[in-house]
Amino acid sequence: GGAAGRARGGAAGGAGGASWMLVTDERFVDPSLFEIVDCKIGVDDTQHFSFKEEDPPPWYKPDAPKYDRPTGKRKMNSATGEMEDVIEPGYVGKAKGWQQVIWERGLWVDGMQNRIEEDDEDGRDQRLSAYHVLSDCWDFAHETTALQEAFRARGHILLMCVRGHPELAGVGIENSWGKSAIHFRANNDCNPNHLYTNVLASLGRKNLPLITIFRFARRTREYGRTFAQLASSASEQTFALIEKTRKVFKCHRSSLDFDFRFIRSGGVVS
Repeated sequence: GGAAGRARGGAAGGAGGASWMLVTDERFVDPSLFEIVDCKIGVDDTQHFSFKEEDPPPWYKPDAPKYDRPTGKRKMNSATGEMEDVIEPGYVGKAKGWQQVIWERGLWVDGMQNRIEEDDEDGRDQRLSAYHVLSDCWDFAHETTALQEAFRARGHILLMCVRGHPELAGVGIENSWGKSAIHFRANNDCNPNHLYTNVLASLGRKNLPLITIFRFARRTREYGRTFAQLASSASEQTFALIEKTRKVFKCHRSSLDFDFRFIRSGGVVS
């Protein structure tokens, strides 16, 4: 899939004395006039997610300038009320974006969109969804989050569990997140330079001592036993109670929303 590469003409104008055009079939290009540059990623190649100095322009805009350049037009700056030059941004140093990343991997399909859900109203399948196509790539599927890297840097392991009711999450983790959120919001000075320090303080032992963690874990076990006991009965009355309970807990997306008093007290108030 994707295009074979780009052709660069040395005699043409443009940035760096050369112009680019998209080539889908090298048979239609005169090799005496053009140099074919294959942009697809091969086995063991490293794909960069920003344009380097030596990279050709984006495949979907082959005439893009390499560096910022004035267009000769002017516009009103809404903030200052003054006229300023309109600049066409260059591609060097800029993020490639999902279109370029997919195309370089040879996975581009005409009609692709950023994201298409399964219940798409237009009947488009997820082969046209860049989000799902990239999710199937090994490196994207095994990408660690910034949160996981922060835990790893401090010598810990962060395991992501499946989504479910927060009151059933292992060892009361949702309650711990809730208490850390209360602390963070109360002590946030809105200074970006202090963000990392404020997050660590909200997750520290002073705000979340082990005794609090144990209390949150006990509450989780209580919820688990309650659901297990309800599910083990076959009576119609119990079944109705299970359905009622299920509907109630279906709306519980955040422990902080329905158990605020318990979390704020650190598990002291039941």
